[in-house]
Amino acid sequence: MADTNGTGMRGEAIFMTRISQGNMFNVYFLGDKAPVVDFLVEINDAVTPYAFMVQVKSTEKGYNGDGNLKVYVTIKKYKELLNRPLPTYIAGVDVNTETVYLCSAFSDKTHLKSMPVKHRLKFTSKAKTKKTMDLLKQDVINYWQGVKTKSYKKKYTSSL
Repeated sequence: MADTNGTGMRGEAIFMTRISQGNMFNVYFLGDKAPVVDFLVEINDAVTPYAFMVQVKSTEKGYNGDGNLKVYVTIKKYKELLNRPLPTYIAGVDVNTETVYLCSAFSDKTHLKSMPVKHRLKFTSKAKTKKTMDLLKQDVINYWQGVKTKSYKKKYTSSL
């Protein structure tokens, strides 16, 4: 039987390595103190360093009959991700192949029984990884531009 803590730690390290490729993102490990997410990630941009959060799920168990990665996100954990005011994503990590798969956690109509493998970050698939990272970056930008935080922040009156 696999050591789940060791598998999780290895998966987090793999995620951090993959998402850091190309210097598109700045990655901050939140550690065991953060109960819902593992990483805070920012777009590497001095003007608009839009942020998002990532929960990493790691496995050594491979893929199911549908070709999805065998990781599971409970309904409770998924709802906690939805309640975060930043864009949230789940990274499924196949520690055997050191491949990361990404999906958003934006819809309250679902949770993950397994990880879709459409959007991947893999060292040996540089073109596919770049495409996934570009898509992720644009997704985060679209989210933040849609909520108009810059105008909101200027109108907000702090009580401090």
